[in-house]
Amino acid sequence: MASLRFSVTFHTFLLFSLWVVEAHTSRKLLSTNEQEVQNNSHLLKDGEFEDPTLYMFFKINDLKLGSKLPIYFNKNDLRKVPPLLTRQEADLIPFTKSKLDFLLNHFSIPRDSPQAKAMKETLVRCNYKAIEGEYKFCGTSLESMLDLVKKTIASNADLRVMTTKIMVPAQHTINYALHNYTFSEAPKELIGIKMLGCHRMPYPYVVYYCHGHKIGTKVFEVNLVTDDGKHRVVGPAVCHMNTSMWNVDHEAFKVLKIEPRSAPVCHFFPLDNIVWVAK
Repeated sequence: MASLRFSVTFHTFLLFSLWVVEAHTSRKLLSTNEQEVQNNSHLLKDGEFEDPTLYMFFKINDLKLGSKLPIYFNKNDLRKVPPLLTRQEADLIPFTKSKLDFLLNHFSIPRDSPQAKAMKETLVRCNYKAIEGEYKFCGTSLESMLDLVKKTIASNADLRVMTTKIMVPAQHTINYALHNYTFSEAPKELIGIKMLGCHRMPYPYVVYYCHGHKIGTKVFEVNLVTDDGKHRVVGPAVCHMNTSMWNVDHEAFKVLKIEPRSAPVCHFFPLDNIVWVAK
């Protein structure tokens, strides 16, 4: 499990920053590559979703030893990963939809481009009001994210960081594609903790959207293995037990083929996401 307990010092925080950037800033942000769809087609049945990135959701009844699921743990081309800004740099740039025209000009992004649309969606999402019982914020630097995490779920530095990690034998390379995975161990629930899931958003520099719920969320440590035994995954999984406030058009309901707001929804985390937990 990629996890870390630390006291907040500048040196430790710097090491943590480098660890996150090097190992975990690598999620596809906008579209599915045609070749990836072709490579994954043997796992997709008629009428199912061709976008493999949707295969991160599952039902709570699947969370048991021996259950098998198609899952997509994606990794981006690191050459396309946006830069990570310091807090000082990020604070000099407005982060609001009302300044979108200025921002597009500042980053030389055409107004009608997919990148401009993604920027707008990120700014809108980051300014949504939290729903009842929810924590949420956007961190535009690792320093600001850490401060907001501490303010939200922990008054001290006793935080644990969880990320998804893929491991293969030394003679093999990781195939970042849609695979059938089986729970190789019984999932372990973390009892009595607060959590925040932080997702990297499409933006010209690294921005994390972090959210969590005061009640009604279960966090698990999971161990998975592919059918051929070559890919092993350890990492967090979260189950949202109350989806009654969710948008009825949420993609999870469509993927799981369940009535909107009728049942818990669980999901794994892409490789560059961060899960913070604290007692």
